[in-house]
Amino acid sequence: MESTAMERPVTIRLHSSIRHPGQDQETHELKAKGRLIEKAGTSYLQYVEEQNGQSIQTVVKMSAQDALIMRKGAVTMRLPFIAEGERLGEYGTGPASLKMLVRTKKLDFVEEMERETASGRFAVTYELHADGSLLGTYELMITYTEGTK
Repeated sequence: MESTAMERPVTIRLHSSIRHPGQDQETHELKAKGRLIEKAGTSYLQYVEEQNGQSIQTVVKMSAQDALIMRKGAVTMRLPFIAEGERLGEYGTGPASLKMLVRTKKLDFVEEMERETASGRFAVTYELHADGSLLGTYELMITYTEGTK
């Protein structure tokens, strides 16, 4: 039995803030065109990000209980989230790769699917740890709207 996927073009807005121990908070904004894919009751966002002249393909698997961010290209990353829990992740640039503990503090996903339009909001607050040390605390908010608004 094959499951069918529904795909819609979306405009994605991403806002992130990062607090590294002993440093000021950094914030980043990104606006991209991408695709929302609904498959077997799960929502996926796909988009391409340009960073220092190089492309990074990103897929975000979203639900209210768990989520996963995967990036390939100039940066390779796999960050799994589980509501108020911990999972092992990985981050790499070039040949170097670092295993990390992803400690999810808050996970929130709201989506509205209608015949004509789709929109949603995905928010996660998490800590990244490597070798027993806190690398930073991250807050990520992704909003998306069907179409090119």
